[in-house]
Amino acid sequence: MQRIKGLMVIALALALAGPALAQTGPGGGMGRGMGPALYNPQTVATVAGQAEKLAEVSMGPNMVFREVILKTDQGSLKLHLGPGWYLDEKKFVVKAGDKVSATGSKVTLDNQPALIAREVTVNGTTLKLRDDQGLPVWRG
Repeated sequence: MQRIKGLMVIALALALAGPALAQTGPGGGMGRGMGPALYNPQTVATVAGQAEKLAEVSMGPNMVFREVILKTDQGSLKLHLGPGWYLDEKKFVVKAGDKVSATGSKVTLDNQPALIAREVTVNGTTLKLRDDQGLPVWRG
């Protein structure tokens, strides 16, 4: 009886974890990113400015997302790009001092203004990160 209960607990845990595990990207971790959870097509805007600072944010095991602090005419905001492995795969690099423009959903992250980028342009190169609903293109 004890063994059957243990197997039932394992089966339940696998059933609940299955959808999450099925969405892992090549870099491991969740492949959906924060886009669908926070992305709101009603708040889409385009911003432009200069990259001040680059950051990497851990979003779980083996999933590191890249962000840029962007200095705009309206002040600084956090520009959420996507997973490092995807940007590396696309050879898309942002450096401090680069002129950046991005279109995406305006949100608040950590009580700071932010933009979850749908697409971003740096030095004439544009990278699409999400579709119009915020679903990441890297999800496969």
